[in-house]
Amino acid sequence: MEQEGISLLTSDLNKTVKKFKLGGLTMDPTDGYYDHTTFAARSLSEFIKLIEAFADLNQRSAGLNFFYRGMADSRWKLIPSLMRSIAESHAYALEHDLAVEFKSEVPDLFQDARGNFETIAKMQHFGIPTRLLDFTLNPLIALYFACSGHPRSPGRVVFTLNKLHHFDDPCVECTSSLYLIDNCNNISLDKWVRPYNLSVSEYLFDIFTNIYSRAPLFVKPLYLDERMRAQRSVFLLFHNYVRDLLADCRYYKYKEVDPVRFQHETIEDIYKEQIENPRFGYVESPYFIVDKRSFKRLTDSYRRADMDHCLEMIDAACEERFYLQDMISPLEMDDIWQEFSSVIIPAKCKKAILSQLRHIGIDEAYVYPEAEHIAQRIKRQM
Repeated sequence: MEQEGISLLTSDLNKTVKKFKLGGLTMDPTDGYYDHTTFAARSLSEFIKLIEAFADLNQRSAGLNFFYRGMADSRWKLIPSLMRSIAESHAYALEHDLAVEFKSEVPDLFQDARGNFETIAKMQHFGIPTRLLDFTLNPLIALYFACSGHPRSPGRVVFTLNKLHHFDDPCVECTSSLYLIDNCNNISLDKWVRPYNLSVSEYLFDIFTNIYSRAPLFVKPLYLDERMRAQRSVFLLFHNYVRDLLADCRYYKYKEVDPVRFQHETIEDIYKEQIENPRFGYVESPYFIVDKRSFKRLTDSYRRADMDHCLEMIDAACEERFYLQDMISPLEMDDIWQEFSSVIIPAKCKKAILSQLRHIGIDEAYVYPEAEHIAQRIKRQM
């Protein structure tokens, strides 16, 4: 879903392919999940050729950065470890329970934590499942991970061009605070965002339609040690689903709603896809979940009604209406298809590329600069 004034990564890359004659490095998408512009790199030199071409695009996109994630199996999805753990255990309080348990065992680690995001970043760093997904600012680090392990499977470097948020951003801190709550189902968004000096509409604009951000929140953490610094770590922060309770009540007639609240909105248009194919519900009671498409339609209805006062009207329309759900929202498929791209590393090329990376100093001891990994490199050299 293209945002006004911003071209999609897909169309930008298509121009880059023509400009730098990269047609020989393109390939068809490997599956429906990653149905986006896809390249293939069979050597380090081919990968660097692609990165140099992408740099031209980066120079023309002020305020945006490329973020990369390397995966040894190209079939792996962009899902944070906490979502995978919840799916396996069906324990929706898992995030809170893991945080409490870890903090009780190593309290000194969190004494100087500067906020909620730093707390969950520390948990992620030490292997606790969180709502964060690892990315890097260094494409060669991502290539290393794409080639490490699973020798019979092709690897994948997935990347996007996006805004980098700071760890103390109010929206980042607010979203990160969810680990503090053992049951956030149907918590009023008004009450939840208030301590972070955000209005409901500001929070929703940040996670759904921020014109400076093409996808969910990429955040640079405080680098806790040399490993994070070497890996140029960046985290993708996932938010929870948000329910439009007022629209539910009006459309499905769960309870009476003042029709004045909807004088500028048409629910049948805003939530068209969810009405035609209800995806969310409790027992036999469907409900509406806000996504980029529906929130854009909602805000557009107020722009059409009164462009001069639309922001005030949107603020009022968002009050006492939206509620958190106790489920992490995955990336929207439109984002994956249009705002991300991939470089596939054929399985048979992984070993040679790792050797080429070692020649330029990118090896296990560089990526993991702890003493035991340096010792492993020395042993291999003997």
